Amino acid sequence: MSSPLSPSQAVLLVARREFTTQVRSRSFVIGLVVTLVMFAGIGLLGAFISGQSSTNTLGVTPETASLQPAMEQIAQAQDRTLEIREVSDSEGRAAVGEGDLDALLTGSAGGYELVGRDAVDSGLQAVVITAVQQDTLGTALAEAGIDPAALGARSEVAVATLEPADANSGEQLGIALVGTILLFISLSGYGALVATGVVEEKQSRVVELLLATIKPWQLLAGKVLGLGSVGLLQLVILGVIGVVAGTAAGLLTVPGAAAGMFGMVVLWYLLGFFLFAALYAAIGSTVSRQEELNSVVTPLIFVLLIPFILAVNLLPNDPRNPLVAVLSFVPFFSQTLMPARYALGVAPLWEVAVSVVIALVSIVVVVRVAARVYENSILRTGARVGLREALRTR
Repeated sequence: MSSPLSPSQAVLLVARREFTTQVRSRSFVIGLVVTLVMFAGIGLLGAFISGQSSTNTLGVTPETASLQPAMEQIAQAQDRTLEIREVSDSEGRAAVGEGDLDALLTGSAGGYELVGRDAVDSGLQAVVITAVQQDTLGTALAEAGIDPAALGARSEVAVATLEPADANSGEQLGIALVGTILLFISLSGYGALVATGVVEEKQSRVVELLLATIKPWQLLAGKVLGLGSVGLLQLVILGVIGVVAGTAAGLLTVPGAAAGMFGMVVLWYLLGFFLFAALYAAIGSTVSRQEELNSVVTPLIFVLLIPFILAVNLLPNDPRNPLVAVLSFVPFFSQTLMPARYALGVAPLWEVAVSVVIALVSIVVVVRVAARVYENSILRTGARVGLREALRTR
């Protein structure tokens, strides 16, 4: 007769079963490939959109050709590619209608007209309007006996910063966004997988057989540990491929920054996963059918989505945003916001350490509460178990 399993053996046995089942499944490989294709597609789409939005072809008539040097200079200052062709008014309008030109600048001083097919790119409008205004102002000053060049020199404004500008800020922003997306995909995907697995075992009555030999908390811990390891494996594979591909393509000129962010992603994935997976498992245990699962896990999806939206929308333009800075210390938000702030260079290591300690404390509290809900609900079938009833001490 074999001796009963120790608690650690029971947890590791469940974790091994979850890990091997998921890694050997076709869905793991498909998910990995789909994620890689998605990131590649996002990168190519972003490069295409960026190239399209900063490249324009403009037609000018003989009357407006004198503005060409000024427009080219302004476009270069704005890091835009502007191709200018001299055409007649009729030829230019025909080319705009056929899509060969983005716009046509026609008319004369006091009556300029920028003609587009159905709309004119706002960046191109800004270039043309600025050139026309400069030309008009220069003509007026010359007529008044004022040297436009001398006046321009007196009106220049020098830009200085209290801290030296970081030449790698664009790369840091890209790394932060990629890390944020990876965290969101991993936490939401594998957290939901925990809840789905709990309901499947409960619906098929497999959990009753498992709980005949091990305790509920051991089953919960093993499931979270096993599926968390699967998510970590996928994260490591994606991270290594991304760093190698980015370095080979010349996109990562500072591999140390990518390595540091990758370490942060792994750390916060582990913290975030244990926090969310425990809640997913507890909430999943309160229902008995897959059809009921979506309605109870939706709030958790929103909790994951809010910091992701904040990181993507606020941090690129305002890395030191005070709201994001405060929320990066708050559990359920910190797993997304703190690594993004670190990648952008606005969160020192001591802030990361404080946020990690707060997250660890919250994990202890949440796991204890989730374990009670799971233990009180996992063997109950039929109607959904209310939260108050699930928390009641048996």
